[in-house]
Amino acid sequence: MKIRSLKFEGLQFGYPEQDLIFQNVDFDFPTEQMVWVKADAGTGRSTLLQLLAGLQQSDKGKYLINDENVAEMSFEEFLPYRLSIGYGFDFGGLINNKTLLENLTLPLEYHKICTRIQAEDRVKEYFDILGASKFLNQRPSNVPGGTRKLACLVRALITHPQMLLLDDPSVGVGQDTILKYFDLIQKLRKDGFCQHIYVSSYDDKLMGLLEHTEIFIDCGQIYSNVSDGEKKVVHL
Repeated sequence: MKIRSLKFEGLQFGYPEQDLIFQNVDFDFPTEQMVWVKADAGTGRSTLLQLLAGLQQSDKGKYLINDENVAEMSFEEFLPYRLSIGYGFDFGGLINNKTLLENLTLPLEYHKICTRIQAEDRVKEYFDILGASKFLNQRPSNVPGGTRKLACLVRALITHPQMLLLDDPSVGVGQDTILKYFDLIQKLRKDGFCQHIYVSSYDDKLMGLLEHTEIFIDCGQIYSNVSDGEKKVVHL
């Protein structure tokens, strides 16, 4: 399922017994580029990525992919989009009683994206590029924290998704390694994958090395970056 557009219409979201994070947001998200999501701590960076991934549902309003309301889709209807979205959130999601290799080949085999041998070859290739091959046959609890984080980042792109959502990708990962990871993303982009990338990060040094556009979260709204440096509300 090709993702062409992403949009919020009157979207509202808040966690129970907390102030609203997003309030009546209308926003057309930039696509076919890398987007840096910027915000103060606790103002919705991670939540925004979870909404874009379909992991959270809005309280009011709509989240539209290709002008289709995600909230109105059945599991089966959303599945093609879900398979087109890769997301990396901290250290979560790895199965503790499986090796890193087994963890990362699982989505490829389960969704019949490729054969087991092809899946293993893909994982081994990426871990070799990232200099972490020696950990592939170990379980998550037996590897350094940075390697677990790296496994989550690789899992985000292992299915060659159209949209990639990365939450603080450089935290806990060495500078050389994270640059190799983004080099891998650029290679996949040239092959037609990972076309829409949203990165939530406080790492100014890393983002300064990457070609990107910016969006901002402030006071429950989302703003786009404009040439004069001022924030501009979109469609409000």
